[in-house]
Amino acid sequence: MEMIESQEQLRNINVRMDELLFFLAFVPYITIGMLATTMFPMPGFFQAIAKGILVFACASIFYKKKWSLKFLIVAFSLSIVGILVWTATSDTGVIALTLLILGAYRIDARRIIKIYLFIIGVLLALAFICSLLDIIPNLQYIRPGSGIVRNSFGIIYPTDFAAHVFYLYLFSSYLYFKKHPISFSVLGVFATWFLIKFSDARLDALTLFGVLVLFLGIQLAGDKLLSLFRKIAPLAPLVAVGLSYYLSSHYDGAVSEYAKLNNLLSGRLSLGKQALELYGHTKFGQVIEFLGNGGSIESVRHYNFVDSSYLKIGFLFGIIFLVIFVLLMTMQAVEFARQKNHTALAVIILIAINSMIAHHLIEPFYNVFAILILADFPVKKSLPSEESQLLTEK
Repeated sequence: MEMIESQEQLRNINVRMDELLFFLAFVPYITIGMLATTMFPMPGFFQAIAKGILVFACASIFYKKKWSLKFLIVAFSLSIVGILVWTATSDTGVIALTLLILGAYRIDARRIIKIYLFIIGVLLALAFICSLLDIIPNLQYIRPGSGIVRNSFGIIYPTDFAAHVFYLYLFSSYLYFKKHPISFSVLGVFATWFLIKFSDARLDALTLFGVLVLFLGIQLAGDKLLSLFRKIAPLAPLVAVGLSYYLSSHYDGAVSEYAKLNNLLSGRLSLGKQALELYGHTKFGQVIEFLGNGGSIESVRHYNFVDSSYLKIGFLFGIIFLVIFVLLMTMQAVEFARQKNHTALAVIILIAINSMIAHHLIEPFYNVFAILILADFPVKKSLPSEESQLLTEK
């Protein structure tokens, strides 16, 4: 009996050690990553520390109870591609992402998201307050033509500030919208207005408002609409990446429809087209210096920044990694649809759409879902009393 109890205690220790090691890597990694997007002074060696600490995420892999076939396939494919990308570009970004994905295997996704919300929320609020107190700069950019002032509130650029707000609202809604629909609806309207009024981040504000609309729609929709939603939603990542490439590659400024759309998207199509013609795509990435505004109010002379996550990932990390990652997103969405996890499906859709106009898809300090591909998403089952009540009502 004592031996059985000892074995059970050992298994519990393994579970706790698995999570402990992962969070020892995850917490400092997203903290340093988040701080790098603010105007707080950041010693250069902090980035090296963040990547070095990922050794804990690697160690956590060996404390898992068992490895599934899916885990082994994802681990093998991403590890090989990550090494090949590193060989071609000297960039360890894919390897770092892979270690976090594997470390999060069979850890409760909700727990990871709650820790993410606390860290990013506190640091964003700190940057916001410090910028208003002139402790760090509140970079203000003037939009050409309109003269609108765009505030970044302690973050390196207004759209980066807006992206943090978008993802905080998205993941908070995933956890709590169902319990507090009225509060989150009011918050969503306010956040949308705030981003447009003070940062003029129209596209990010629009996708944030989309969170409110979609989550509220899920609350109110009937079974038929939800069934249709489950069939269509998993296609979102594939449609998003397809549209991004099609519109950029076929962009023609002489065509009025394209010109209007490009203007609406703040020049994203023309910049994407330019990059496609200049760099093309490789299998495992290439070294490209994308020059964009941020960190200073001085304008970049040769601006060539590509905002679309899909295009940028394809340029920097290669088309093979892009295909693998989008397929993993799609497979995760299919699993959510099978589980009837509508809120998680909504998150996938909104990330897919936002990634068409923003470059944060695989940055965990923005999009924490990027590392939750193998994490556990428990599906709540009805309690016996609830099931009995449903049968009685029928």
